[in-house]
Amino acid sequence: MSNLYSWRNFWIFWGGGMALFLYLVASSGPLETAVAPNGILDHQSAATAAIVNAIQQSWDDAGVLELARWAMITDLVFITLYMSGGIIGGRLIWQQAKSPTLKKVGLLCVLAYFLFGLTDYVETVSQLVQLVREQGSDLLAGTAALVRPIKILTWIVGTIAMIAALIWRWSETRT
Repeated sequence: MSNLYSWRNFWIFWGGGMALFLYLVASSGPLETAVAPNGILDHQSAATAAIVNAIQQSWDDAGVLELARWAMITDLVFITLYMSGGIIGGRLIWQQAKSPTLKKVGLLCVLAYFLFGLTDYVETVSQLVQLVREQGSDLLAGTAALVRPIKILTWIVGTIAMIAALIWRWSETRT
């Protein structure tokens, strides 16, 4: 059985997650309505049941409620792939890097991707429950809106740190 922590698995999970993210962004247009001009992003930041209900009603009126459900389910797959890839890559860099600073960047990646996954799961599950019930919840909407800034920050930090670490590792292995 192959080792989970391999560069091959890193590229499968991280690259697959990145590809799925690009697909989600490219296919989100139909979820943009007058009530939710930013589509699913407006649903993520809706902090009250009333706003969630208005967004979901606009999706129902536009005939895209089922598309929204599938987008959120696909988002859960993205989270799993991207978080797993980031943790695998961060651990490999942490364990294999020659530079102590690069090792710390690898550890930063592990922590950032773990926090990203945790907060994005909380956000997306909170959204999906409201969408499946076809009823907003102040508690779930508030929870999703509360974790969203942390999710965004850890996604940015993890992505930038991983790209920098990969470039650094590549230059380290060439010399």
